[in-house]
Amino acid sequence: MSVLKARRTYKPADERKQQILDCALEVFANKGFHDASIADVCARAGIGRATLYQYFTDKRDLLVALADRIASRVERLIEERVELRFPPGFKPTREQAIAFVEARFAEILRGVFEDAATARLVVRAGRGADSAVDAVMRRIDETVLAVMEDELRRAKQAGVIRAVDERFVARFFLGGIEKILMMYLDEDRPIDVEAIAREAALLEVCGIFPRSD
Repeated sequence: MSVLKARRTYKPADERKQQILDCALEVFANKGFHDASIADVCARAGIGRATLYQYFTDKRDLLVALADRIASRVERLIEERVELRFPPGFKPTREQAIAFVEARFAEILRGVFEDAATARLVVRAGRGADSAVDAVMRRIDETVLAVMEDELRRAKQAGVIRAVDERFVARFFLGGIEKILMMYLDEDRPIDVEAIAREAALLEVCGIFPRSD
């Protein structure tokens, strides 16, 4: 697919930086990260190389910045998240527990996959092959793990869940969800956030064996 040349216009620095990233994502998605060039991105953005180099050092730097977009979105979402609190003596029903866990999982997943095209690009072009991209993705993992551990700790202290090793449980579930998401991305399957969150919640609350109660 040919890259259309955009008309050059003046933009404030932050707006220009985001425009370049938007154009880079479009070019990488169309041509593939490894086949695309800085010239392709500049043509799509309607800027010269000198303008692009004011914001990014090279093509890899663009990829890292796109990964950082995801991390920043997740961090912002976590900062705005309503703090988990339980009324004294609260004992949720199984359905209440499932609904609660499902909603918390879905909230984070929507933040990661609000822009599935960026997530797919980052996974395919950088993760596991580029240390800078891996560092950004670790930021996401650490942010999510911290909030999962904190919420499990609060639930345990309130007597809502049994005594668990919250560090182990958080890593167990996050690791499993990540494997599923990588499969979806690798196979170009649509990311069904609600379905993934529902299955993860059922597994966390109910396990895999049927219960008689």
